[in-house]
Amino acid sequence: MKRLELERLLRPLALSLLSSLLLGLSFPKFNLYFLSLFAFVPLFWIASENEKNIKLLLSVSLVFGISSYVILLYWIVYTLVKYGNIHPLWSFIMLFLLATYLSLYYSLFIYLSTQIKALSHPSFLRGIALSLFFVSSEFLRSTLFTGFPWGLLGYPLSNFLYLLQIADLLGIWGLSFIAIMINYFIYYTLKKTSQYEFFSKNFISNILCFLFFFLVVFFYGAYNKHKWENLLVNKVNKKSEIKISLLQGNIPQELKEAKEIEISLSTYITLTLKALTEMPHMIAYPETALPFYFPYAKEPTLKFLDFLNKLKSNSENMSIPQPSLIFGAFRVSFFSQEPKVHNTLFIWDGENISDFYDKEKLVPFGEYVPLAKYFPFLGKISVVSDIIKPGVSKNLKINSPPLTLELTPLICFESAFSTLSAGRVKRGGQVIFIATNDAWFGKTSAPYQHFQMAKVRAVEARRYVAQAANTGISGFIDPLGRVIKESSLEKEEIITSEIYPLNVQTFFVQYGYLFPYLTLIFSVGIVIYVLFLRSSHPTKYWAGASPGPTNLWKFVNRPSKGNIFGQGRALPLQS
Repeated sequence: MKRLELERLLRPLALSLLSSLLLGLSFPKFNLYFLSLFAFVPLFWIASENEKNIKLLLSVSLVFGISSYVILLYWIVYTLVKYGNIHPLWSFIMLFLLATYLSLYYSLFIYLSTQIKALSHPSFLRGIALSLFFVSSEFLRSTLFTGFPWGLLGYPLSNFLYLLQIADLLGIWGLSFIAIMINYFIYYTLKKTSQYEFFSKNFISNILCFLFFFLVVFFYGAYNKHKWENLLVNKVNKKSEIKISLLQGNIPQELKEAKEIEISLSTYITLTLKALTEMPHMIAYPETALPFYFPYAKEPTLKFLDFLNKLKSNSENMSIPQPSLIFGAFRVSFFSQEPKVHNTLFIWDGENISDFYDKEKLVPFGEYVPLAKYFPFLGKISVVSDIIKPGVSKNLKINSPPLTLELTPLICFESAFSTLSAGRVKRGGQVIFIATNDAWFGKTSAPYQHFQMAKVRAVEARRYVAQAANTGISGFIDPLGRVIKESSLEKEEIITSEIYPLNVQTFFVQYGYLFPYLTLIFSVGIVIYVLFLRSSHPTKYWAGASPGPTNLWKFVNRPSKGNIFGQGRALPLQS
């Protein structure tokens, strides 16, 4: 008896841990991306067997979520210990608390899925509903409390070029929808074959619906891949070609500030002069490559301005076009007599500082402390002091013939937010430029995960992406999500490539960002029904309905023999 009870406890735990391991390994640095296609299957299986046991469902979803996020985000401990001077034990506790919070969205997803019997009585339409629940849960965690859109399920699909192309339609949310649908399809197939239903009309009709859906996705991806390959080869105006040099200074984060300014200036001045031999139109520095208050820090500012004059004269002596320069530094602004510090990108057009952008989306506990005014103790777990203030969303404009360009800037954490890049591209951005300093993360998986997100940003907007990182990964990505060039980690490098400004507006840029809101409305509707309306409708409400816009859920929950929505007798929403 005790042995059976122990097995009942261990089996859910083992399957949820297996799911978390598969999911964690599907992301970089491990990058076993194919595992993401069936990582949720063990979790679905155990949830289907315990549909009425809410406590167990909560437990297995939390175990799954916490362990998968610990695998995905282990680098947080590295950063807190090395740069926050926080004890490893406390650092792990903070990671554990973050993972627990993020796991609650998985719990919500599993709970909603069981309420429509998507796991105990799987079908194609229930799979669609389950996938909508999943996207809405990812959207919520990407939005609430400043948002944390790191490690969304759709990102491993950036390694599948045909699937990746759907990002120009529905963005990262569409990729997550497809990824969870593939997981559900595999679960459905295994579940039904285990019940010896693989010859039933119901099984065959559902399989045909799944296959039709995946074929549509595949053909959409294949068509757009072919279309954009032809466009990039034949349709792009070669006269609009832009050569950009990305400088990767590889400045260690732990250098003392006074010494770092000297070393940073010296390193980037040397790299800029070397890049000049490539005759680029633009030279790009990473985030805060010049770690001082420009132009208020007198000595380093004067030294850098003197170098800019030298750069101009060197270009004239070499008889090459004067390159524009985009560089990261700190900026101070004054409003109501109160100074504010910004993480800023500046444009030097060969004559003047012509434009700048202040980072809009700041990193919680990295650049500011949430709720610090009410909870001062939170400042003790921040890597830096609470001095950086957000700026306003905008593009950077360069007008320095022969270079005329509107650049969509994203600084560090901002590249994780698809709505930020889409909104700025919609306002006229022709190339996406990501400036970041991932030296905080060393050689952990974080820089690889960060660069992976840039691939999706490229396809969402059908723009070339240039990413300049202090210690890596720097590189160029084309509008199909293919890496043109990339650097190594923790190595001083200059990466140069030709890219093209584009003006096309994708469906995602124009309308696709609405998709997660629609999934959220759908999910809220189900929650309202579950909490307030279900008790007022008897079981017979769910039987005998015909399909139609107002009867969709009646129809989904009508498992008559031979249709594609289930099998056997009519089922209530909850037994």
